[in-house]
Amino acid sequence: MKKYIIQTFILLFTMTAMAQTAPPSISVNGTTTYSIKPTFNAKMILSLNNVYYDAPGMTFPELKESYFAALKKQGIDLEALKEDKFAYELLRYEKEGTYFEFETNSIETLEKFISIKAFGVSQSDSSFEYTLTDDEIATYAKAAYDNAKAKAEAIAKKIDRKVGKAIYIHDSSSNKMSESLYYGSDFSKRDYQISVSFELL
Repeated sequence: MKKYIIQTFILLFTMTAMAQTAPPSISVNGTTTYSIKPTFNAKMILSLNNVYYDAPGMTFPELKESYFAALKKQGIDLEALKEDKFAYELLRYEKEGTYFEFETNSIETLEKFISIKAFGVSQSDSSFEYTLTDDEIATYAKAAYDNAKAKAEAIAKKIDRKVGKAIYIHDSSSNKMSESLYYGSDFSKRDYQISVSFELL
């Protein structure tokens, strides 16, 4: 018990000493907006499970050929389709089918693709992703830092203080990001944010 009390006292003393020596600081978030050019992705399920009574007696090869014909008619490049039979098996559907993934850099082309109606087709999900280079991350982080510093200086001025050097920077952004598509989403820009702590003089 005595040993525990001594250890607790030492810990409290250390924390107090650190608090006394640490300079006063101000912590703010910095933001900058940047443009993106994402890759759009749509996943489609083609299955005899989805046919029901619309086309009785249709075989899966016929179903697949019917879907391809509908895509070609709308000018969709079939080379942009990637088939994943294993992904379909994971869905545990009772009847024969397959899974298609379509990628494009054009939101208009994606819209055309997912709007095509054909027997046995249902949409799984749609998303978009983009990748930032290390140089882009450094550029956006610096812009966000400048924003954070300007914000900190404005706050410090209101309380008759000044801002010193940065003592802590936190950046949790990733190079590669993926987001689900939803109505009204802006696909052209995103915000880059970091947290910065400055000395308060």
